[in-house]
Amino acid sequence: MGEQPRSGFPIDETSTTPVGGFPGMGSTAAPAPAVTGAGPAAPAAATKATTPAPPKLPPSTPPALEPRSTRVATSRRKSGDSWWERVRFEVTDAVTSGSLSERLIRASSAVEAPITTGRRIVVLGTAGGVATTTVAAMLAKLLGSIRQEPVIAIDATDHSGNLMRYLGASQVAPLAKLMHQFRTEPVRTLPDAVKNAAACGSQVFAAGRADVPALADQPLGLQEWTDVSSTFSRFMAVTIVDGGASPLSRHAAALLETAHAVVLVAPPGNPEAVKLASIQESLNNTFPDVQQVTAVVRSRQSHDAAVRDGVLPYDRHLASGSSLQLSRLGSRTRIAATELTGKALMAANRA
Repeated sequence: MGEQPRSGFPIDETSTTPVGGFPGMGSTAAPAPAVTGAGPAAPAAATKATTPAPPKLPPSTPPALEPRSTRVATSRRKSGDSWWERVRFEVTDAVTSGSLSERLIRASSAVEAPITTGRRIVVLGTAGGVATTTVAAMLAKLLGSIRQEPVIAIDATDHSGNLMRYLGASQVAPLAKLMHQFRTEPVRTLPDAVKNAAACGSQVFAAGRADVPALADQPLGLQEWTDVSSTFSRFMAVTIVDGGASPLSRHAAALLETAHAVVLVAPPGNPEAVKLASIQESLNNTFPDVQQVTAVVRSRQSHDAAVRDGVLPYDRHLASGSSLQLSRLGSRTRIAATELTGKALMAANRA
């Protein structure tokens, strides 16, 4: 929606009616001049001659509708909390003497803590559709908005992903083009490093594999990934990598070779917890130096109002599939996501 004037009324520069259009505030025609010596019919003729004819108004037309894609995208931008959830959060925060607000402050402080430059965090899912890309986008957005340092988010999945769309990328930024630049051109400054990346606001940049077909059996080359990740680490405080939903594949192994921490995303439930424990043990044996952090993402609404450690609650804004806007996240989601970001950053800093 475009910006409205402060009075709340639309401004029409071609209209003579004052802003607001209240009755009685329009321009008034000047009185007709007196006519002498014209007989009884002269005043009427003079009045008729000097009174302007009412303007012919064009036929009314229905207002133009927005393109359907725009209307659908706007309707999907829901707030993460319903009105009832917002009231419940405020009441809970008040009853507990602001404990939830204090929790968000502590989580933000952890995200702002000093780190060694060039931390690399890989996000992997235990299965498809568990919100791996959503978590990667949230990490990048929160790091960029809280730390105010350059952050790069890379869609390094073995297929075309949605990371660029979730981040609201301003342009197409193929990862293959970026890798080719690093191999053939010198990279001496930050503008050089992000020349072929997309700007996503708040010092967040992104590159994706939209140009790469789905080739699950052909992993990303270890050497080329080492080159690109090490180059970004010279200019970026943190590199967030969306590694997809194959944590034990050769593709994921190439990403983890240069990672400082890995965030494993899983759905709730006992069977999934068993699978998650098995993956954690396998990764720990293969990559003992990579710190592990777990994120359980709920895909359905729960009546549980508690903010649990390592659990991202269901959020209507995230479920809409639109570009991520931190201001639209639910209150509990914002706390849980900020805590997860701080925990992942601290884990990467220990490596």
